[in-house]
Amino acid sequence: MPSPDASLWTDFLAGDERAYERLFLTFYDELYGYGMRLSNDGELVKDSIQNLFQRLWQRRTELRAVEAVRPYLFKSLRHEVAKAIKAQQRRSWLQSSYSEEFKVQYSPEDFIIAQQLTAEQHARLLGALGQLSNRQREAIYLKFFDGFSYERIAEIMALNQQSIRNLIYQGTQSLRRSLTPVLLLVLLHGGERVCQ
Repeated sequence: MPSPDASLWTDFLAGDERAYERLFLTFYDELYGYGMRLSNDGELVKDSIQNLFQRLWQRRTELRAVEAVRPYLFKSLRHEVAKAIKAQQRRSWLQSSYSEEFKVQYSPEDFIIAQQLTAEQHARLLGALGQLSNRQREAIYLKFFDGFSYERIAEIMALNQQSIRNLIYQGTQSLRRSLTPVLLLVLLHGGERVCQ
């Protein structure tokens, strides 16, 4: 039996405007949160989500059915934000080369889940995350905060599953060396509670 999201997607592909609207409303907040981790420009992220959904509607007859709508939309938004950043750079006449690797950004609220951390613990937590590569941070965010499987993260980040496993393993090893067990649990398992 298809998931409710897959059924909604199928209805959208058939031209149901209400299904299209429900897709937008259902996923907007999550897409916005993810987009803000790819770029700290809120207007760029909003425009990217809008462009994504406009393009989906225009091309719905060319699209195929998907069982996992959420990762499909995350991956699509990732590409849309990348295009918007690239266009913004061209318009601004920036000469720096474009990188597919995003600088994933976090707010303290992302990590302080139902627990009060001292200022020192908070500083250590953010410091440890700052030592990770951008791709490690993004993979860890997608795994522990958004609850995606390795397979779905690989699709979103356009890498193979083994690379994703390696990024997450290396990132968590680095965090283990930098954090106390309690802080590591808050970071890695606190994120899972947010997704449920």
